[in-house]
Order: sequence, then structure tokens, then C-alpha cells
Amino acid sequence: MIKYLLVVAAVTSAVTAFECTKRQAGYQYQTSAEGWDKCDSNGLACCYYINGTVIIYSHGYDNGIYNPNTHCEYVIDLDPECDIVICAAMDFSMNGNDMVSIRTLDTNIKWTGTNQPSNVRVSGNKATIGFTSGPDVPPEGSKWSLGIVCVPKTEYKSVCEVCEDIENQQSNGPNGDSILKSLA
Repeated sequence: MIKYLLVVAAVTSAVTAFECTKRQAGYQYQTSAEGWDKCDSNGLACCYYINGTVIIYSHGYDNGIYNPNTHCEYVIDLDPECDIVICAAMDFSMNGNDMVSIRTLDTNIKWTGTNQPSNVRVSGNKATIGFTSGPDVPPEGSKWSLGIVCVPKTEYKSVCEVCEDIENQQSNGPNGDSILKSLA
């Protein structure tokens, strides 16, 4: 029993100490309470930790163009009593080699290029969303947004209902240059 408790304590301290690793020393990163990002001549790298209902917008959403050579991770960790519903905006557009992926223990979804994604409910409260863009400069109008909504496991709501509830807030775009919009 004591060995078990020591292992649990070691794993817990390792997990709580985890932070996103920055690419190289010397880079200047923009940081916020949710994470960090850095844009330079090599592209954009970012990592965000999300623990509430939000809308994620691509960098440069209001300008209609995101950076080439981008790799962003959004680590979703909601209340354990929630399932995650992901709502893709209807103006979802990406360049040909670009991709959004959603990964959980049981699910692996990938949307590439100009494929229109569908709204989806994933079982569980944890997921990782990744965005990767290729080396080509995306055409004007390339942008995307995903609503991440906590739906209590004890409450039945269809994916359509959930996504309709946030549709107006999502289509209004981000607040300034922010890539995250909190939903109350």
C-alpha cells in the first residue's frame, strides 16, 4: 500500500509540474494565463491549456489569414463530470495541406484542407486539439474556429442544440487579437 501511495504521489507531482516546452532558449514568447505562443521566421508554435468552455480562433482570424509553418496544441481538461462537444464554425476554411486534429483516448479525428468538419461530441472531459499548417502562405480568407463546450454527463443535449446555443457568440469572432473567448 505504501509503494502504491508513493507511486501515485510521484506521478501526481510530475503531472502538475508539466509545462509546455519552448522551442529554443532566447526566443521571446507571448504568454497568458492559458499558455504561450511565438511567431518568428520559422513559423508559429503555441501551446494552450483550456479548462473551461471556450471558443478557439485561429491566429489572425479577423484578418482572414493564419501563419504558415504553424504547430499549435490546445490541451483540453474540463470538469470530470463533462463530455466535450466541439462546434466547428461554418466559415471553417484552411489551406490544402493544413490540418486540425482531435485526439482522446478513444477518438482520433482529422480535418484537412478544405474539408468541412462536422460538430462532434467526444466521450470524456479530456482531449488534445492540434493545428498544423504547411509551408505555403494560406490564401486570404483562411481561418477557423472551434467551440469547446462542457456538457454535463447527467444532462442530455444534442450536439445540434449545444452548437446552436453558441453559434452567435462564435460567429461574432474573437475579442481583439485573442485566440480564446470564454463562454459563460
